[in-house]
Amino acid sequence: MTDELELLKKDWQKKEEHLPKLSYNDIYQMIWRKSSTIVKWIFYISIAELIFWIVLSLAPFLVESYQEPFDQAYGDIDQSFIIGTTIFSFGVVFVFMYFLFKAYKAISVVDDVKSLMKSILKTRKIVNYYVIYNLIMAVLVTIISFYYLFTTDEKTMQLLANVKEEGSEIRFWILTAILVLLGIFIMLGFIWLFYRLIYGILLKRLNRNYKELKKLEI
Repeated sequence: MTDELELLKKDWQKKEEHLPKLSYNDIYQMIWRKSSTIVKWIFYISIAELIFWIVLSLAPFLVESYQEPFDQAYGDIDQSFIIGTTIFSFGVVFVFMYFLFKAYKAISVVDDVKSLMKSILKTRKIVNYYVIYNLIMAVLVTIISFYYLFTTDEKTMQLLANVKEEGSEIRFWILTAILVLLGIFIMLGFIWLFYRLIYGILLKRLNRNYKELKKLEI
């Protein structure tokens, strides 16, 4: 048994001699290329996302079949609010794309491990901040939309008046609060899952590259 084990070891050592040995610089170049490609893909995805939101925002004004449901849902909301939030959202996406492009360019020109590690960390922070921004905006827009619904929508205001007459106002508000919170949690979960699938996989790979770079520094 011992002889067989020794033979196996010798055989593996012979094979190992023929395997290509990567130098420090070779490993760095591999990680650099992988990181650059990942950031480039994140940038491309952000462009696709921007195009998607632009098309979605213009759909009610360009396609007649979308006009009626849009008016029913947002007809009573101040148009300046809708336009303002849309412009602001597009502005944030453009800023996000700008910083991503800078991160990609930074990774493309770095020539040492520390600089590449800093660029990877910066890219991860940019994406994480963008996801957090979207989650916060989703909550704010939902709250503001409900505010407009209860203060400007005639049907909702009539319903609220009927509830007051029946003396069940407290029960109505408790039930409304539960439904609103439930809706917010479901929406946040969906958005989080959406960005987790889109950016999460790429960020995991970027994080793996960062760990490999840390090993090179040791």
